[in-house]
Amino acid sequence: MSLVSRATASRRDDPPVAGTLREGWPYVVGPVLLGLALWRWRPAVGALALVLAAGIAAFFRDPVRRLDADPDLLYAPADGKVIGVDVVDDPWFVGRPSHRVSIFLSLLDVHVNRSPVAGHVADVRELGSGFAPAMHFERSHGNRRREVGLETVRGPVLVVQVAGLLARRIVGWIGRGDDVVAGQKIGMITFGSRTDLIVPLDAGTPIVEVGQKVVGGKTPLMRWLPRTKNR
Repeated sequence: MSLVSRATASRRDDPPVAGTLREGWPYVVGPVLLGLALWRWRPAVGALALVLAAGIAAFFRDPVRRLDADPDLLYAPADGKVIGVDVVDDPWFVGRPSHRVSIFLSLLDVHVNRSPVAGHVADVRELGSGFAPAMHFERSHGNRRREVGLETVRGPVLVVQVAGLLARRIVGWIGRGDDVVAGQKIGMITFGSRTDLIVPLDAGTPIVEVGQKVVGGKTPLMRWLPRTKNR
């Protein structure tokens, strides 16, 4: 069975169900209880606490997105703004010069990350401990991150979830040995972050530019190059 058919067969309605709700409720409950407690004695302060709770709940929103994937395209793994389209020499898992497209997720963006392409999760690693601003590449080099290496029918692909200044938690919903399809939810990063898509130079090419807004699981980010006899 091919990687694409295995991934399609293993998908069960874009799991996990209510994943963001489970991640978000600990952050929402505190302001709600505080707001209710203060409502009688300090209505204005109580109202502010409830508004804060509503804002936090909105951050953990998880809109339903269906994707009729084009096999020649790789899709944005996150919502946000493209802040970098560059080349990296020897990224982990890919192991050769590659294109990197970096997306910055502001507090207003949906923070669910999605697989850019159908494939098999060959390896996952977590590293780093810093929390520098994710939009600064050099300063955020040591940030907490989760790297997901995908085997696809067109070659290796790497998705990197990078925690930012406010982010303190990276959530992974898939792991080594899983099969995924393009647009499937793979995790999230709480409260501001960056997500990178890395594809070998000889396999794909970016079709977006710096400053462009993209939608996770919807906006094409790269295009596969035509296959050659060597690939």
